[in-house]
Amino acid sequence: MKPYCPKKRYPVNLDLIASDVASRGIDIAPTRLAWELLARCCATADGEQGRDAFHLMAAVWPDYSRHDSELCYSRAVRQTGKALSLGYLARVLRPHGIDINNPRYRKAGKPQTIKNQKQQAKTMKNIELNTMIATLPNGRSLLGSNPLIDLLLRLYPQTTVLKAVINYFIGFQAYKTGKRGDALIFWQINEKKQILNAKRIYYKADGHRDKKMPPMVEYPGNPQCLFGLHNLNGADPDKPIAIVESEKSALIMSMVKPEYLWMACGSLNNFNEKFLQPLRHRTIVGFPDVDIKRDRASGFSVSSAMWEKTASRLREQGWNITIDKSLENNASTSQRMGKNDIADLALEHAMKQHVKRLTRKK
Repeated sequence: MKPYCPKKRYPVNLDLIASDVASRGIDIAPTRLAWELLARCCATADGEQGRDAFHLMAAVWPDYSRHDSELCYSRAVRQTGKALSLGYLARVLRPHGIDINNPRYRKAGKPQTIKNQKQQAKTMKNIELNTMIATLPNGRSLLGSNPLIDLLLRLYPQTTVLKAVINYFIGFQAYKTGKRGDALIFWQINEKKQILNAKRIYYKADGHRDKKMPPMVEYPGNPQCLFGLHNLNGADPDKPIAIVESEKSALIMSMVKPEYLWMACGSLNNFNEKFLQPLRHRTIVGFPDVDIKRDRASGFSVSSAMWEKTASRLREQGWNITIDKSLENNASTSQRMGKNDIADLALEHAMKQHVKRLTRKK
């Protein structure tokens, strides 16, 4: 039976479909293959916005794992060459009495042909320099512009924070909307100084990401690169490169340990040869997060085990790459449950020092 593939498709409310599937307990991903196909389908339809819908539908599976499903969906988002239309979802739901062409599931908007969608996915947008510049501080005061930056200004010298913000081309969405607490924009600029993409991330006053507002890739059709890769230009060739997962961590650690050149891969799975290729002839040190979930073979956190496996494979090819396990070896249970990284420890230490300064003043 061929997958159902309508010639025209209205924008579909994937969240509503997922809600109906979950409420009726319909298991449409009983096997690993079906689970991966479902992830590709949701990623093709809604990109990062389809992540919650995928989890909702996959959770019906008795062997569902939130962590494994996160990794599966992240892979699907990156595999732009393996698009899977909503025709797949229509086919697997039809026997259960759910028709995604039902007007109930339509979003407002004009129908698009599948051909046009494929053409749009292949189109890389040229990002103008002025687009990025419009989000930069341009000498304005950083205080009150973002909860995370406000926190850093309390914990570190203002000149240090400003220098880091400038070096990493941190953008502020609030400068465009005028609303306090808007997202930070982390521009991705490669070693050739080409602006490839940007990620919009919202933070709370405690410095942690606001999970109610998922990170947004600004240009879904564009490739991505290591955050901070542009700092490779003009840097000391003997200076080691430190890789962390989150962009926030790279920003903070650049202030705390300037003896490294800090970059972020953006997700657990982006610590791979493709992303690291521009650093092929440099000294690389990976600083993975810790997790409560352990790898059975090594006993390390899943993230540490994955990064060590990648590093081991690259070392066999002649790369100078290691994984720092100091956090892995010393992390507490609460730190593992919080999926902390090296920057979280740095912030915790800075907060303690800040409290001591305030106490002495009293």
